Amino acid sequence: MSMPAIKIDIDQFKAGDRKAFDGVYCYYSRLLQHFAFSYVKDHGIAEEIVSDTMLKLWNNRLQIKTSSQIKAFLYIATKNACIDRLRAGRTPSAEYLPFEVGNLLGEAPEVYNRILYTELLQQIEEAVNHLPHSQQRVFCMSFLEGKTTEEIAEETGMTVSSIFSQKSKAVSILRKLLSAGMLLWLWLMATR
Repeated sequence: MSMPAIKIDIDQFKAGDRKAFDGVYCYYSRLLQHFAFSYVKDHGIAEEIVSDTMLKLWNNRLQIKTSSQIKAFLYIATKNACIDRLRAGRTPSAEYLPFEVGNLLGEAPEVYNRILYTELLQQIEEAVNHLPHSQQRVFCMSFLEGKTTEEIAEETGMTVSSIFSQKSKAVSILRKLLSAGMLLWLWLMATR
């Protein structure tokens, strides 16, 4: 299960078509929020940065030549805003962002890895949303929140054996929904 690519009519986007921009916003906003959060560790600030980045994209849309430049622009602008925020301890300004973004591979490997990690998290989140509610809850508490079986049992009132059963069923379903590589990443996330 991989995230479907977004189809963007670049001419409509550059012309200021609201529907084309809304499509870009819907596709990238959650990914960018995860990406920004990986830097700033605050959901509110991450949302604010993404909103500012989307405004910058809108204001610079005439400089966009291809749909791949949209992705590059968004990730690089978000990264720069996060770094500015961390350095200055303030909200980044919405001033003009120089458009020197050809492709994401020119960025530092650490930034590219964060982008891949963010996109992987989005795919995992979508797969987890397909689980039954009790499995979702146990899975998220265990793997995403890092809680022990005992902590989960205390919070949910479930027995330890029931928690193991729910985790096992969740992993079995996710194994069918996700590729083996994604499951390895998921396991690595849980062991960090």
